Amino acid sequence: MPDNKTVVEYITAFFALIPMVLYMIVAVMLTIIAVFSIYDAGQLIVTMIISHDFANGLVNVIYSLLLTITIIVLFETVMVYFKTKHVEVRALLIAGITGMVRHILVYNVATTDALQMFATVALLAVLIAGVVLVKSEVTAPI
Repeated sequence: MPDNKTVVEYITAFFALIPMVLYMIVAVMLTIIAVFSIYDAGQLIVTMIISHDFANGLVNVIYSLLLTITIIVLFETVMVYFKTKHVEVRALLIAGITGMVRHILVYNVATTDALQMFATVALLAVLIAGVVLVKSEVTAPI
């Protein structure tokens, strides 16, 4: 008996490919951004050593490296989606925490108003609670 697919099945198969193509484009872009981010961190380290400005240089290097870590976590999230067809929420929450730590490093506490600091602490608390409450998925190897 021949396998006769209906038009609806073809349309469904086509639209099922769209997220995969978009995730592939995102993975390529994240790879390019990660390479530039690592290059930037390397330049900051060289600049810090040449200028002997370790106090400001270290903060800038850590800021750049945390950006790189965030990009890598997002890339890993995309790769997990390719393998399992599920988005790992816990990884996104960890990327959010990394981004918030990166944001806190830029704060000048003397000039930041209390409301902004409270909002940052509240958001950080929500992200940490999310990481604690969201169980990581245990999947069998594919």
